[in-house]
Amino acid sequence: MADFAHGWLYEAGIGENRALRLDNGDLAQIRVERAGTSAKAGAVVDAKFSQQWVAGKSGIVTLADGQEALLQPLPKGLTEGATVRVEIIRAAMTERGGQTKRAKARPAEPDSPLGDGPDLLAEIKATGIPVKQVHAHEEDVLARHGWHEAIEQAESGRIDFEGGSLLISLTPAMTLIDVDGPLAPLELAKRAAKEIALALIRCDIAGNIGVDFPTLEAKADRVAVMAVFDAHMTMKCERTAINGFGFMQVVSRKVRPSVPEIMQENRVVNATLKLLRQAERDRGTGGLRLAAHPAVANKLTAPLLEELAKRTGRMVSLDPRGEIAIEGGSIG
Repeated sequence: MADFAHGWLYEAGIGENRALRLDNGDLAQIRVERAGTSAKAGAVVDAKFSQQWVAGKSGIVTLADGQEALLQPLPKGLTEGATVRVEIIRAAMTERGGQTKRAKARPAEPDSPLGDGPDLLAEIKATGIPVKQVHAHEEDVLARHGWHEAIEQAESGRIDFEGGSLLISLTPAMTLIDVDGPLAPLELAKRAAKEIALALIRCDIAGNIGVDFPTLEAKADRVAVMAVFDAHMTMKCERTAINGFGFMQVVSRKVRPSVPEIMQENRVVNATLKLLRQAERDRGTGGLRLAAHPAVANKLTAPLLEELAKRTGRMVSLDPRGEIAIEGGSIG
């Protein structure tokens, strides 16, 4: 593994698949895919036209699993209750507070083949970058390359760098990034511009993004900061200039939730999947006893525990304890 310095590391976990991209041996990007999520971007499905949204322009369709999607544009002559073939162009998302943002769809040709959208493994293979699959019985290569630190950044929304920090806040309208630190405004903004570009790539953040830099009165200073951002931003996007108040907007095509959106959706689910990963990598013998907060224990369903037993070849038992913190599960 020491010679694998450029490419994707892929781990098919229990309930969650993970990918980490290395660039010259350094972590450049992470991806998370959770089981049971809604229709993926690229899926072609038959749906029922449920209602008009904007007359003649957009409407709501219902997929086979009951999920709703916003269809735009509307095919001519489409009537409520009719079946229409659609392509999902953005997966559904769950916002803070539990509110679901519908998937987005567009009409597909009637003879388009039905199919699920590409999964995480197919997506990273499609990049043309080498892919190496890693397994629980091997060294924890993801951890060695900074997986846990990157996930912690996504969960907290805080990214520290020398001389300052970024705070990533998720809102229904856009992802907002605030820059803070004790350095002089121009130096802080230049350092932050690099870190923001790298963070957008690392955490798979797309869509509408607003950045609040320190106020820079001189146009030349703002241009210098934008040049730093552009030099490190390899993801396809458009951006505005930094205005006199230090605000810059970045826009890119969004087809799925970002890693922060996934990791900030439900901390109980996070803790459950983390405990399963820990259990699968446990090197002990004999039975596996998972001690966990009752909320986490409730998420450890029979299929997940059966998969854990199958992968480890060990008997698995569950020990719910009210005194254990949600993130404090352990393996015994």
